[in-house]
Amino acid sequence: MMNRKLDLNLLRVLCALVENKNVTETGIRLGMGVSSVSYALNKLRDHYSDPIMIRTKNGMQPTGLALDLYNHFSPALNLIEPASTGRKLPLHDKNFFRIRTNPTIENWLASKLMNDEGTVIQNAVFEFNNFSNDGEARIEALRRKQIDIDIGTSLAVDSSIIEYQLLLKNVHAVCQVNHPRLHGKVTLEMLKKEKFIAYVLPKDSSNIELEKYIFYFDGITSLSRKVRVSSLATMLMLVSHSDAVCFMPASLVDYYSKFYNIKTLETDVGNEYTYTIYANILKSAKDNPIIKNIISHLMTLAD
Repeated sequence: MMNRKLDLNLLRVLCALVENKNVTETGIRLGMGVSSVSYALNKLRDHYSDPIMIRTKNGMQPTGLALDLYNHFSPALNLIEPASTGRKLPLHDKNFFRIRTNPTIENWLASKLMNDEGTVIQNAVFEFNNFSNDGEARIEALRRKQIDIDIGTSLAVDSSIIEYQLLLKNVHAVCQVNHPRLHGKVTLEMLKKEKFIAYVLPKDSSNIELEKYIFYFDGITSLSRKVRVSSLATMLMLVSHSDAVCFMPASLVDYYSKFYNIKTLETDVGNEYTYTIYANILKSAKDNPIIKNIISHLMTLAD
């Protein structure tokens, strides 16, 4: 039978665990030691006769009861704590943002946010993680507020989610700066004689048997795709240290050319191709100034 009394601090821990999915991070947010958080979790389990948080391969996940309790108590705690302490609860501190995206956008966007000196994000902390490529898992992560913004391929229509489309206009053929053969105007016939590294979409449970290229346009099927990778960093490293050729979005070439020994080839191949990426957020977060700031950075890719 459930005990009648429940310490308010235990409810704070419960809500923080549901949001953070991690005992250590919960302790940091609440100014508690790991052992104290674990002790509180055991008290909650005993009180409700429920596991509350379950360890999975994707980290700690809340039970159905824990989510119901969170939805019931978190609004009340957010009202009570500021009135008594003069500040918001750490567990509701929305200066901490999780971003799910691929390594290509992560590298570029992390640099933008790190060097953004605007007052809006001055005290914000950003965590990047690919989490999952599965569409349903990505939607669920947004719904549960495990992530704040999902950047990548399109998701299924969901009434709780807003989708922003970002059109990356044109792709450029890229090779190492001192390529022995590719100089000046480069034709498709010339490219056919070169090794080509293809950029493919990471596989998930729905497309495991399919070969989906990030860039697909007339002539690509006639190129010798020597290697297929799902990491732009791997692709550019290989191109920088070999005679291989690859294609990448025109809006990212200048940024990545600072870190890799690459140059853009003058060619008509793929120049008119447009690649679309999608940024997904909860509708309830659309007016958050930091989310809006992230979206504004992403929109510069489509300029």
